[in-house]
Amino acid sequence: MQLKLRASIVLAVIFGLLLPVTVSSILTQEQREESLTHRLTSDHRRLTEILTFGMQEPLWNLSQEVGKSLFDALLSDERVTSLIVRDKKFGIFLQGEHPERRKGRQFKMEQEVSYNGKVIGYVSTEMDSGQLDAEIAAERRTLIATVSAQLLLSLILIVALLQVRLLAPLRRLMHESHKLARRQLSLPFVWSRKDELGELGDSLESTRRALQALFDEIEAKNQALEEDIERRSVTEKELQRHREHLEELVKERTAELTEAKERAEVANQAKSTFLASMSHELRTPLNAILGYAQILRRDKNLNEQQLASLKTVQLSGEHLLTLITDLLDLSKIEAGKFEIYNSPVNLTSFLQVIVDIIRVKADQKKIRFLCELAPDLPQIVMLDEKRLRQVLLNLLGNAVKFTDQGQISLHVHSEKLDQRRVNLHFLASDTGVGMEESQFDAIFEPFEQVGDMQHRYGGTGLGLSISRKLVNLMNGDIHVVSAPGKGSQFGFSLSVALADNSHMHLSQGHDIIGYQGDPKSVLIVDDVIANRAMLSDLLEAIGFITHLATNGEEGVQIAETVMPDIILMDIRMPVMDGLQAIQSIRMHPALKDCPVIAISASTSDDEEHECLRAGANAFLSKPVDQAALLRQIGEFLQLDWIHVDVEQTPVQAQEQGSTIAAPSGDEMETLHQLALTGNMRDIRKYADHLIQLDPRYQAFAQKLQQLAKEFQSKAIVSLVEQYRKNSEAP
Repeated sequence: MQLKLRASIVLAVIFGLLLPVTVSSILTQEQREESLTHRLTSDHRRLTEILTFGMQEPLWNLSQEVGKSLFDALLSDERVTSLIVRDKKFGIFLQGEHPERRKGRQFKMEQEVSYNGKVIGYVSTEMDSGQLDAEIAAERRTLIATVSAQLLLSLILIVALLQVRLLAPLRRLMHESHKLARRQLSLPFVWSRKDELGELGDSLESTRRALQALFDEIEAKNQALEEDIERRSVTEKELQRHREHLEELVKERTAELTEAKERAEVANQAKSTFLASMSHELRTPLNAILGYAQILRRDKNLNEQQLASLKTVQLSGEHLLTLITDLLDLSKIEAGKFEIYNSPVNLTSFLQVIVDIIRVKADQKKIRFLCELAPDLPQIVMLDEKRLRQVLLNLLGNAVKFTDQGQISLHVHSEKLDQRRVNLHFLASDTGVGMEESQFDAIFEPFEQVGDMQHRYGGTGLGLSISRKLVNLMNGDIHVVSAPGKGSQFGFSLSVALADNSHMHLSQGHDIIGYQGDPKSVLIVDDVIANRAMLSDLLEAIGFITHLATNGEEGVQIAETVMPDIILMDIRMPVMDGLQAIQSIRMHPALKDCPVIAISASTSDDEEHECLRAGANAFLSKPVDQAALLRQIGEFLQLDWIHVDVEQTPVQAQEQGSTIAAPSGDEMETLHQLALTGNMRDIRKYADHLIQLDPRYQAFAQKLQQLAKEFQSKAIVSLVEQYRKNSEAP
C-alpha cells in the first residue's frame, strides 16, 4: 500500500527528528539504569564488608551484645531483607530478616570473617532491588511522556506547515495539469511564487504553450495525412493487382520446386538403394575373406610372419569394410537416420587395435608412429566403439597419407568430471604437408580434398566429413591446427560414462577351442557357398555338428528333419528368403523355441527390426564378427567355453621366482634417455640388445617390451627411474 504525499512527508520528518532523540534518550536511560544498578551493587558490597569487619571481635569473643548494635543498624536499611552471621563452630550467631521488604530482585552476598588470619565465621547479606526498580520505572515513564509530547508537537507544526507551503500549491498545480490533460489550453497559467514550486508553475505554463503549438501542428499534419491516405488508397489498389499476379507466379514456382524436390527425393532414394545394393554385394565376399582370416589366425602352428601376414589381410579387409561403411553412414547422416549406440569398451585394448592398424600403414611409408596414453586412463568406458574407431582411423589414416617423412602421433588423456563421467581428449598430429587456415572448413565437406594430386590419390574425400558428423553426434567437435609445411593436429574431446568389468563380455572368441558337454548341432542357411563353408569350418573346429542349406525352403526342410540346437539364417536368398524361412520355422511346434541368429550383408536398422519381428533372436551383419557370433551362440545354448591355456610368460615366472635383474651404469642411462623421448620402437630394440648382453636381463627386457607394446611411456619412465635409484643406493 502506498502512502499519500502528506503522510509520507510527515512520517519522514517525524522519524528524522524523533529517531535521534529517541535513540539518545534510550541510551542515556540505559546508562542511568546501569549507574543505579552499579550503585546498588557497590552499596551491597560495602554493607557486607562493614558487617564482616564489625563481627570480628564479637565472633572471636562469642559476644552477641557487642555486635548487636552494628547488626541492627545495618538491618534498618530499607533495602536490606536479610542478615545472617554464623560462627564457624557453633552455627547461627546473629540473624535478622524482613520478608515484607522483598518487592523486586534479590541480591545475595556472602563473605568469610577472619581474625588474625584465621576464618572464624561467615556473614550473609541479602538486598532487595525494589527501590531501584521503582526509580528506573519512574524515569522510563518520564522518557515516554517527553518523547510523546515532542511527537505530538512536531506533528501539529509539520502538518500546518505542509498545508500552507506545499499541499495547497500542489493542488493548484494538479488542477492546472488536469486542464492540460483535457486540452483546455486557451487560458494562461499565472503563478507568482519564486520558490521551487514557482519554477514548477513556470514549467507548466511553458508546457501549455508547447502543447498548444503542437496540437496546431498536428491538426495541420492530420489534414496532410488525410490527403496522403487518399493517394495511398489508389496505390494500394494498384499493388493489389500486382500482388495477385505475383501469387500466380509463386504458385507456378512452387509447383516447379515441388517437382524438383520429388525428383531429388527419387534420385536420393535411388542413391540409397544403389549404395545398399553395393554394400550387400561387397560385404558378401568380404564375409568369406575376413572370416577365413580370423579362422586361420586361430591356428597355433603359424609362425610370427604368417600371423603378421594374416593380420595384414584382416586389417586390409576391415579397411575396405570401413570405406563401404563410410558411404552408407554419409547417406544415413544426410537422411537424419543415424544413431549412436554406446556399450562397455576396454579403452586400452580398443586403442591398441587402432595402433596396430596405423602402425602397419606407417611402417609401409617408413615413418615413425608414436602413441602416448596417459597412465590414468579409465579401463572400461561407455562409448560407441565402432564409430570412435572409425573417427580415429580416419584422422590417423589421413596423417599417414599426408606425411612423407618425420612422424605421426596419437595422444590420449582423460579429465575427471565426477565419480561417474570423464572427458577423453584425443589428439592426432603429424609432421606432413599441412594446409592453409582458409582450407579448414573445406576439408570437412563431402568429397572435398586438399593438397597435391599425389596425396589426394587413394581417398574418397568422405573421411573427415563423416568424422566430424560422428563426433558431433557424440556431443563433441573436431578442432584443427595446421600450417603449410609444419604438419597438422586434429583433436576432439568426448564426455563418457565410466563402467566396470562386470559390463564386459569375458569371452573374446579367438581363444575358444571347444565347449563342455554333448556336441551341439547348427544349421547354416546361406546361398553363397563360401559363406557356408567359412561358418562350417569355424564351428566344426570347436566341436559343433553343422548342417548346410542353400536357401530358405531347403533350410526349413532340414530344420524339421534334424531339429538343430541353433540356426544361422541368411536373409537374402533365392526360392525363399530368410524372413519367410524364420516365420515358417516358428510355425513348427518343435522349432518355435529354437534360437535363430539372422545374418545379413545389410546394415540397416530397418532390416534388423524386420528380422526380430519375424522371429529371429539376434541379428549380425556381414562380415561376421566371429567373437560376437560365438558369444551369441554361447548365450543362447548356455555353453561353458573351453579356452586356450595361457602359459606363464618368462617375465611372470622370473618375477615370481626371484628379483628382476636390471642393468646399471651407462646401459641404464641410455635406456633412461630413450624412455624420456618416448620412442617405443627404439626401446623394444634396446630391450633385445639387453637380452643379448646378459641373459639375466631377460625378465627386465621382456617387461620393457610389454610396456612399449602397450605404449605406456610414463610407466616405462617410472620403471627405469626406479631401477636407477636402486642401482645408486649403497
